[in-house]
Amino acid sequence: MNPLFKRNLTWAIGLVSLAFIALSGCASNAPLDTLDPAGRKSEGISDLINPIFVIAGVVFVFIQGAVLYIGWKYKVKAPKQNEESFDGGYTDEEFPEQVHGHFGAEISWTIGPTILMAAIAIFSVGFLLDLDDVDAAPEGATYPDVEVLVVGQQWWWEYHYYLDGIDGADQPDFVTANEIVIPVNQDVRIHTTSRDVIHSFWIPRLNGKKDAVPGRTTPWVIQSNEVGRFAGQCTEFCGLSHAYMRMYTVALPHEEFSTWVDNQVQFRTPLEEDDPNYEGEQLFITNCARCHAVNGVTGREMNGEIVADSMAMYGNIEEFRNHSDGTLSQGKYTGAANLTSGAAPNLTHFASRSSYAGSFFELYPNAQEIADGGGYLDLSQNDYARGTLEAWLRNSPKEKPNAQPGQARGMPNLNLSEAQIDLLVDYLMTLN
Repeated sequence: MNPLFKRNLTWAIGLVSLAFIALSGCASNAPLDTLDPAGRKSEGISDLINPIFVIAGVVFVFIQGAVLYIGWKYKVKAPKQNEESFDGGYTDEEFPEQVHGHFGAEISWTIGPTILMAAIAIFSVGFLLDLDDVDAAPEGATYPDVEVLVVGQQWWWEYHYYLDGIDGADQPDFVTANEIVIPVNQDVRIHTTSRDVIHSFWIPRLNGKKDAVPGRTTPWVIQSNEVGRFAGQCTEFCGLSHAYMRMYTVALPHEEFSTWVDNQVQFRTPLEEDDPNYEGEQLFITNCARCHAVNGVTGREMNGEIVADSMAMYGNIEEFRNHSDGTLSQGKYTGAANLTSGAAPNLTHFASRSSYAGSFFELYPNAQEIADGGGYLDLSQNDYARGTLEAWLRNSPKEKPNAQPGQARGMPNLNLSEAQIDLLVDYLMTLN
């Protein structure tokens, strides 16, 4: 093979491989924009890291430039075979004078980087210590002390809201999933934890990432300067569907946040037999209530087992710290906070959310535009992606891989008929 062709082929394969690796990290349906901060904390991160990148760039250019210059200036060409000096190698006279050790240079490249790294460390540590500080809520905030327990699970996120703070509370005011909703321009204290393995909560436009560790709760802060919906991603490898474990933060004006809260705390009333969605509700109770809860509907005894329903089942933050190894087995409630893998999202207000299945599927096709335009509270008035929801109920493992050998994770295939799927979809979309 021609040496020139071989060298060019090697370069081409290398460049294509690098391009493939870079493109594999892109996802148009899950934009994670770290370069467009929308919160006070994320702006601070940007203000810190941008100068560091500039400094790193200058150092890189200086060092690489020096290496290239020295290589060019002191290069030695091998003599050709027909020249008298060719003996298969170089002679000592062909090399420049070798200098070993230069006190001034060694002091400079030791002390200089030390001072530079010390300065970066001082600013970085000082800022990191402030990342989880909570500023006072703005005047007029309806819920100035709202805190949220963020619970990671393979492979979705659950949010327990404590409207008057977690301290002293024995149970949350309400529980939701996939999307954490916050009031705009207000610091919201969150506490991350996990029911199974280590996850990591990250909404890049609002703050850095924070690990969610089983048996521990870790404080963090989330805050947005603007109304809208912000994408996030679990950033700690946590199993087969790690890449599909997404979440959103939705920031609402304070009045709309209060309206949203008023809706979320409401329990549902079981439907009467003459209601057109009564049969769908019964299908839900029979097929889905072993794992999912619809508060006010699923809190009943089935086959001698109590199906999880009320907020008391979720317990308080101390119980998540100390009793995170319990189980929710086949619908049998075994203690507050003892909800490990096998539990499923609370669906009391399913249709009021813009996404489901770990935020991997959009319930409303234009959810991002609707939320960014201030219409999040009116999501249920828009057309929803019925076909996608039907496909999820038809065979969820096919739509989103969830099984792991020897473990029950994710939603199983319930083997529903098409008529049952239609009834369930109609019923779920009434849960707004």
